[in-house]
Amino acid sequence: MRGNAVVFKCIIPSSVEAYVTVVSWEKDTVSIVSGSRFLITSTGALYIADVQNEDGLNNYRCTTRHKYTAESRQSNSARLTVSDPANSAPSIIDGFEHHKAMAGERVELPCKASGHPIPKYRWLKNNVLLELDSRFQHTIVGLLIENTRPSDSGSYVCEVWNNYGNAEVIGSLYVKQPLKVNISPRKVKSSVGSQISLSCSVTGTDDPDLSWYRNGEIINAGNNVRITGVNRETLIMDGMAKSDSGAYQCFARREKMSAQDYVQVVLEDGTPKIISAFSEKVVSPGEPVSLMCNVKGTPLPTITWTLDDDPIIKNGHHRISQLITSEGNVVSYLNITNTQVRDGGVYRCTANNSAGVVLYQARINVLQVSVQ
Repeated sequence: MRGNAVVFKCIIPSSVEAYVTVVSWEKDTVSIVSGSRFLITSTGALYIADVQNEDGLNNYRCTTRHKYTAESRQSNSARLTVSDPANSAPSIIDGFEHHKAMAGERVELPCKASGHPIPKYRWLKNNVLLELDSRFQHTIVGLLIENTRPSDSGSYVCEVWNNYGNAEVIGSLYVKQPLKVNISPRKVKSSVGSQISLSCSVTGTDDPDLSWYRNGEIINAGNNVRITGVNRETLIMDGMAKSDSGAYQCFARREKMSAQDYVQVVLEDGTPKIISAFSEKVVSPGEPVSLMCNVKGTPLPTITWTLDDDPIIKNGHHRISQLITSEGNVVSYLNITNTQVRDGGVYRCTANNSAGVVLYQARINVLQVSVQ
């Protein structure tokens, strides 16, 4: 009907519609470019607005292309019969029933009717009148939703009317959140022989299918590997070997969606090492003495002190303090006040962690004062 809109659709067999898309429309062998009256939609339909008599003089055809083979095919031609306007109730010429989209996508919900006078439109979401704004816009096609959100999911009704009647399109929209995977902790630096635990959190689905990989190889539960949680979201590994270093990935799959995240696991030989320590010395009675042991190791070593193999206990005479440097070293100090002859002997600092033990010792001699 002249003055109304018309919709041409390219018929694609359902068996290949997932792989075949409409790439162009032609009018008498001339490619159609979307403009003021002609619009090619995101689904490949051709809309002609404000149809005129001359629009019925042309042949229209579409061209499709296969996603994987790149094969192109052209449809048979079709013509448009243009009638004079006659008073009539709206008649739906394009609509929708169910539509799925990913969050962030642009979505068109088709709703188009012919009739005279030209029909008017309004949209309802979940039976509430939809206010149009920068994200929800009425177009020649129907309702355009920009940057979709999961909250946009629901039932949609397009009401159409003129002086001679009304019609409606009823459909639903389901907006899915994309899968997103996150492994924690983000940085893993430990020592050979230690235990490491990684946790994989997933948004976008409540029931993901998770799998773990190390350097591209799938990880299965075994003697020193446990994979726990309802969805296998926690990976626990005991007695880590140097060869267990590398990239650890968590893959999440759900229906046709997949996502992954990875962290780098660095395993060092965490056996404690003496970086610097006190040296042998001779002191006089009453002179204060400070002994230091600077040790590196992963996990942080525990440092203990002995004198001639006897443990040194902190008291008013012996004070032991400790600090951790910015480089991650443990520095322990043994301070002796009012040194006596009995304080002489072999002092030993011992550093111990789960990766091993190291010790250092040196003699401290206290001069014996002769009585004249």
